[in-house]
Amino acid sequence: MATINTPNPYNPSRPFQVQGVVLLDPVTGLPAAIGSSTVDSAGTPFTSDACSHVYGYNGSGQMITDTATDGTRTWVKTFSYTSGNLTGETKWVLQ
Repeated sequence: MATINTPNPYNPSRPFQVQGVVLLDPVTGLPAAIGSSTVDSAGTPFTSDACSHVYGYNGSGQMITDTATDGTRTWVKTFSYTSGNLTGETKWVLQ
């Protein structure tokens, strides 16, 4: 990553140095939290930890879906089982 110095109008001999970068979510325009971001099946980052979740269960009591929403968009992750054991999960799929 390149370092960018920004002119300091108060002290020209000491330019400002960038301390961080804020990436914006291309859909919402809001800051995207990269440290805890998840990438959905289309490669778009989102923060699943910041979403509310609703869980779906089958007749055996096994969780088969996790539905996450940020209030605007909804993603679903599906879990699969073989002989009662968890054997797979999908990526988050934007609905």
